[in-house]
Amino acid sequence: MAQTVVDNSVIIKSLKLSKLDDSKSPIDITPQVVEFSVYEDIKFPVIRAEFIIADANDIASTFPIICEEKIEVEFYTPGLESASVKYTFNVNSVGSCSYQTQLKGKLYVIEAISQEFATNASKLINEKHKGNISDLISMVCENHLKTKKQVIINDPTKGNEDTLISRLRPFQAIDFHRKRAVSKKYESSSYVFFENKRGFNFCTIEYLLDSGSSQEKINDKRFVLDTPNNTNIRNLSYRNIIALNNISLADNTTKMTSGSLNMRVKRFDLLTGTVEVSSYVNKEQQSKFKFSSKTATPINTSSFEDRYGKTPAISLLVPYSSEFQENYIGGSLGAKHSYVNKLDQNLFYAHINGDTEITVGDVITIDVPSTDGGTAGGGKDRLLQGNYLISKLRHIVKNLSGLQRSHTMSIELIKGSYEDTI
Repeated sequence: MAQTVVDNSVIIKSLKLSKLDDSKSPIDITPQVVEFSVYEDIKFPVIRAEFIIADANDIASTFPIICEEKIEVEFYTPGLESASVKYTFNVNSVGSCSYQTQLKGKLYVIEAISQEFATNASKLINEKHKGNISDLISMVCENHLKTKKQVIINDPTKGNEDTLISRLRPFQAIDFHRKRAVSKKYESSSYVFFENKRGFNFCTIEYLLDSGSSQEKINDKRFVLDTPNNTNIRNLSYRNIIALNNISLADNTTKMTSGSLNMRVKRFDLLTGTVEVSSYVNKEQQSKFKFSSKTATPINTSSFEDRYGKTPAISLLVPYSSEFQENYIGGSLGAKHSYVNKLDQNLFYAHINGDTEITVGDVITIDVPSTDGGTAGGGKDRLLQGNYLISKLRHIVKNLSGLQRSHTMSIELIKGSYEDTI
């Protein structure tokens, strides 16, 4: 079990700037960095960063910084040295520079991004892609992005593609295949491709919620909002939440009009002219979905679905040719539509103390206190507490004074269900 995080301090092991073609002469820019942020997102393929520089030594001119550099940063939460995070970014741009009289220097922002993004911007793919989508994505990462990072595919696809990729960049080609991928195991086929501290990941959100909710993986990643008592975190046996906002509880109109309750999909065979019709009825099929809780309760009641989910709200047309191998796309669209829409319902933003043990794609447990002032259910919100997937993450590291630095994190949490019966 990892040591409990007790405050928002951070240890920066290294923060270096060097030329892309000369890693032997890096310079330490730790004293010049006033603040930096690192962004991870399951809906974006790479990690991004921003570095605010208070430049009293005129590094921008003497080094110089011409956007042909890289920044290497490694940091960890005290007590979690084994869970340190290390990133290597290419400098992408330098923001407008303001001259600071008091600092006798200038202030500017360096925007940086994972090195694979530069490779992606310099390459176009023109070739035939034939085979299983999981294999095709691994091939694009290896042959076109030339990444040395781990490419993790724990949720393999079924069916085969036979597609001409014409003038697409590597990440565009990956996204093209991602949208057409159908999972062997998970009903939603809600695939995402993203980078976190472990490498590149290709899997369904359903897989992340299901596999990440085991006690072994969550371990002691339990967070609590303790605003009423303002208890010092050093007295707690789990992590705390500085601020918590429930952004979206439910949006029934969007669910109904998007076909999340009832949808019809027509698959048109371009070779024979025949049409196959498949239907998705949420009340009958949602039990196949996996969420972060083993006792997950649907967002809507049976009576609501009986009233508004009896007839298809939309009808989709999917072109297909029986000349090629089966790709299963037509039969997966209804479930994918419904599942992804559910994830936009029970949505939280949280601000927590820095914790380098967690990364985007992890599942954590949060305790949401009840606001009724009573003790029923142990003082917890019976609908909202439980396991959540970290879908977005921002590390915020600030240089307060001298060697004193703070590390907090802003995270987006998704669930797609309630925790208790309605």
